[in-house]
Amino acid sequence: MLRASGFLLGSSLLLLCACERAADVAAPPPSAASAPAEPVLSGMWNVEGVTVETASGKTRQIAGTIILAQNGDRYTSTFDLDTTLASEGGPVHANVIGEGDGSVNGRTLSGTTHTQIIVSGAPNVDPGFAYVPRSVGTRIVSKTKATLADDGTIAIEIESEPAPGETYASTKTTLKGSFAAPLRTPSGP
Repeated sequence: MLRASGFLLGSSLLLLCACERAADVAAPPPSAASAPAEPVLSGMWNVEGVTVETASGKTRQIAGTIILAQNGDRYTSTFDLDTTLASEGGPVHANVIGEGDGSVNGRTLSGTTHTQIIVSGAPNVDPGFAYVPRSVGTRIVSKTKATLADDGTIAIEIESEPAPGETYASTKTTLKGSFAAPLRTPSGP
């Protein structure tokens, strides 16, 4: 019985010393714990919005995906967007594809994109559908500005002009989107 009492007394003292020692350990500084997290930029973004022809005011819906990759204060992008264009034979589906690059300053991206429009040769059929005739349309150069919001969404403004030697009605596109998936890292062999 004396052994049991001694064991309990020794264990209690050890526990008491351990608790006092834990209280002496400094907590991490509040500034490190409350530092704002870097915004997530690299990955796939689902976007949708409207394109407005600057001269006529005509509008069309546009939606799709943008893949962004950040490297320091620079970014690159690729995109695949869907829209419908007016034509003499009725509306035709078109893919707006391309790539861009630019600078990152905090939550703001500014850059340039190079775009092509792929137009379906069959009315009301997606130009990406197998065996559908399609034509490569106008080359476009755009100035872009995007802002990452605190809630994780992205707002993008695009001002587009025809590339040299091309014919295209200048447009302004406004897109809003949400983060869909991070970039995948290549797996090893």
